[in-house]
Amino acid sequence: MIVLDDKNELRKTILTVTELFSADKDLELADLMRTSEITSEQTHYDNWNRGTYFYSIYITVSVDKFVKLQERLSGIEAKVQEKIELVLRPNENMHVGQVYIIPKSVPKLEWDRIADHFNKDEFIAEINYLKDIMISVSTGGQKIQEVNTEYQKRYTKVSTALKRLVIDNPNSFSDLWQWYARWSSGELPQYRDRRAFIGEMYSNLLNSLQETEQPELLNISVNMTGWERIDRTIKEIKMRLKQASNEEQFQTIGLLCRETIISIAQAIFNEKKHPTLDGVKPSKTDAKRMLDAYIAIELEGGANENIRKYARASNDLANELTHKRTANAKDASLCASATISLVSLIGILEDRH
Repeated sequence: MIVLDDKNELRKTILTVTELFSADKDLELADLMRTSEITSEQTHYDNWNRGTYFYSIYITVSVDKFVKLQERLSGIEAKVQEKIELVLRPNENMHVGQVYIIPKSVPKLEWDRIADHFNKDEFIAEINYLKDIMISVSTGGQKIQEVNTEYQKRYTKVSTALKRLVIDNPNSFSDLWQWYARWSSGELPQYRDRRAFIGEMYSNLLNSLQETEQPELLNISVNMTGWERIDRTIKEIKMRLKQASNEEQFQTIGLLCRETIISIAQAIFNEKKHPTLDGVKPSKTDAKRMLDAYIAIELEGGANENIRKYARASNDLANELTHKRTANAKDASLCASATISLVSLIGILEDRH
């Protein structure tokens, strides 16, 4: 017998309703059921016919999604109620009195708290890795003994990041053998049950992360493959920018920006292709001379003079902040923003966008 007070039974019911919507080609409602937080509450009891229970179903969505659905709420709620009643049909003493779609504000995450490990896309990918491994080992795929060490290492990293973001970790299985004990206990006998359990476990977290915007400063719009050192330094800049509180710490951000600019200059400068403007061979740390030579060739012509000025100004700003004894948060933020933008600009020139 289905009892909607039971979270597992509610989960199975919602899963069935989702599949019914998919079978009807109603992909919007299938997606709504799949990605929303859904709860139930007994709201009425009638002692007729040995007792009849009435439940309200609450579908919680983000404010943005709620606004998009607002003009069609009644129709959508009625369709969901109809499908749930269809699933509950063998249970004569149980009915859905009402379905409510309700809005919930999505918290703003401070992504720079984890910038030394992940950006938004990397973090979501890491969580999906854990999710996929748990499904694989419990459905006849990979063997626990072959992947458990890697799983534990990445689980710890994700768990640490979630703590920094002040988010509860929905996954209590830090070891795949713990997960094995759970699914083999008889509670999740079929592959389908295990997939649904893991999907539900991570659903709200992944939806919240996807819906949360990442501040522009934290976005690098180019492929950093091969530029790993630059990528690491940028992540360090973001982390220190969040933590810095005195002149010395702000100056350190300037130094990191300077190192980043030197690294990007070294990565793209080709002595044969990019002759220096004054004919002087640049040293390995002469970012200004290397970048001027690079941009003069890659962005030649008067129309690109402003971009050339921008690249030089970014380098000059980092140098100035490094030696500024009264550096403050604004100085550090300007320097970090200019440096990250310069890396993105050069990445686009290098066809890494």
